[in-house]
Amino acid sequence: MTAPRPADTAFRPAVARAAAAVTALRARIAAQHAAGAPGVQTCGLAAELFDDIVREVWRALLDDLPEADAQLLGRHVALVAHGGYGRRQMAPFSDLDLMLLHDVEGAGVVAEAAKRLLQDLFDAGLDVGQSVRTVAGACHLAAADATILSTLLDCRPLAGDVETPRRLAARAAAYGPVQVGVLVRVGADDLAVCKHETRLQHVIAPHAEGAGG
Repeated sequence: MTAPRPADTAFRPAVARAAAAVTALRARIAAQHAAGAPGVQTCGLAAELFDDIVREVWRALLDDLPEADAQLLGRHVALVAHGGYGRRQMAPFSDLDLMLLHDVEGAGVVAEAAKRLLQDLFDAGLDVGQSVRTVAGACHLAAADATILSTLLDCRPLAGDVETPRRLAARAAAYGPVQVGVLVRVGADDLAVCKHETRLQHVIAPHAEGAGG
């Protein structure tokens, strides 16, 4: 978990606004739940409100960067929700599963943006599980771990480049419940898979978020 800032450090205006929005979100969701709203409706509303907060923090981050860096991130990086957050299954105190999905351009700028985003969201009162991946890197992990695969199948773009998440979704779907694939080669841009003789013996089931996140 990211270490908190010292007590005497003032938050940037966008972070202060996000913190207020998080408090309002939790109060609104609690009131809706107490009024007897269906769980699916409540979870969906929470996800939408979290989306607004995350996008606002991301936009403020880009606004603070030099123009060239902001343009690079806009062209080459996608901010993606996945896992329970990607499925819009969110309780008021659920953690946010976020991924910065990028190509190989400007890796240093991406790393710094990821660090700043994580700190800002933490300062706003959110628990965040964050990763920084290329499409090839994400698929490499998914090929070896069914849990990772299930989270990638639920990816949902929030901001930035839209084409990269589509490429990830298409490639991740190829590892779904069809013929068993045996990973035989990991290339820089692709994964080569050969088919096994037997069919997949289990179906990958998404992991639902509990009430506490």
